[in-house]
Amino acid sequence: MTSITSAISAYRTAADPMAALGASSSASLQAEGDDLAAATGTDFSAMLKDAAKSAISQSQQAEQTSLAAVAGKTDIREVVAAVANAELTLNTVVNIRDKVIGAYKEILAMSI
Repeated sequence: MTSITSAISAYRTAADPMAALGASSSASLQAEGDDLAAATGTDFSAMLKDAAKSAISQSQQAEQTSLAAVAGKTDIREVVAAVANAELTLNTVVNIRDKVIGAYKEILAMSI
């Protein structure tokens, strides 16, 4: 097993000699990113989907906690904490959306 690992390492060093010096080329960075995505089973779109699902579940949890408070089954402190958590999650989602839209607009403004 170690001979395969050392062979792969030697191949990568031969393919990108700058990597041996501690600097990586963009091709090796892309390959490492692909390897990481394959190893973890996630990619950027999957990460965004998971974040969106998490934001939705936070909102639903805050809603359920509020309904439980109306029914007298939970304390108001739990409602405040759940709503504050949902608000923080929503603000994070909005900020990320704004950054993505800003980056998209910058890409559109680039000349080819």
